[in-house]
Amino acid sequence: MAVTLRPEPRLRILARPARSSLKDNPYTALLYREVERAGLSVVEYWPHSAALARWDVLHVHWPESVFDHTLIEALPTTESLLFGARRARARGAKLLWTIHNLRAHEYKHTFFEERFWRLFLAELDGVVALTDAGLVAARQRFPELQQKPSWIVPHPHYRGQYPDSLDKRAARLRLGLDATTRVMLVFGRMYEYKNVPELLRALRSAPEENWAVVVAGKPRNQQVERALRSAGGGDPRVRYHLKFIDASDAQIYFRAADLVVQPYREILNSGSALLALSFDRPVLLPAHGAGLDLARDFGPPWVHTYSGELDATALAQTLVATAALPERTDGAHLRTLDPATVGAKMVQVYRDLVGG
Repeated sequence: MAVTLRPEPRLRILARPARSSLKDNPYTALLYREVERAGLSVVEYWPHSAALARWDVLHVHWPESVFDHTLIEALPTTESLLFGARRARARGAKLLWTIHNLRAHEYKHTFFEERFWRLFLAELDGVVALTDAGLVAARQRFPELQQKPSWIVPHPHYRGQYPDSLDKRAARLRLGLDATTRVMLVFGRMYEYKNVPELLRALRSAPEENWAVVVAGKPRNQQVERALRSAGGGDPRVRYHLKFIDASDAQIYFRAADLVVQPYREILNSGSALLALSFDRPVLLPAHGAGLDLARDFGPPWVHTYSGELDATALAQTLVATAALPERTDGAHLRTLDPATVGAKMVQVYRDLVGG
């Protein structure tokens, strides 16, 4: 007698966000594209859909980010998320959080944000961290996570996700940079925790060097912009591009650079570091948090770290150590972060979570 095999159920994932963040960061769109290729259904989160429809997993990224705005924005958003999460779980969904940050970048609404974390963590069925160090830090910040199922799913690379047709010469012409100058880049939204003034002070301490630092990204507020300009001290080797950088223009900055520097005070994760490596540019980071994980996974000549305060010696040593890197590669250094491989890991997380 023939045996009829029942098809494996198609898991339904409600993702916050799925594709709505594509303009600012293609990470989730890239991830869920691979999840859908594996046969799962991924739907963009809306508060009403979380509360009214049935889902297997409600997958949340960056729930804290709204606390960088006003309380008038933050409280309705987080309260509706908590309500939707409770309703979704009551209908059988599992609540999963991918840990990108441990608090809002500005951490200015501390009472309300801590209340949110307490209520949100109580609803969680599991967590995903991008790195080992990220999971350790999250468990230190939130001891209750010790009792939650956890998985490591790394950040996929961005190769092929951004326009990338310029060579170094053309990119530098666009920015007015000389071909012989050693160019360092800081890229992305400018926050205080990114500690960019420390890099600018290190540059100014070496006035004899033929260096330039390109600061590319929109400051979070006027206070951050003033701090950046003050730290530059009028040094003409600091090139400010303090504006939102469209994805189509990212290649101009990365292809012009010899080195991407991230002097962050806190570095739980760094999509900007992965973006730099995707453009074949080496990275210099502090020797803590994600910096150690990236150094372990990639090592020199791609990832370099420093301890203590960033100074001109660390910059000079790293520029020498990375000088022989080719302008372009075939991306072999990123093979472990292939989006298809990362997507397959996330699919397994969903199956483990729902099956468990």
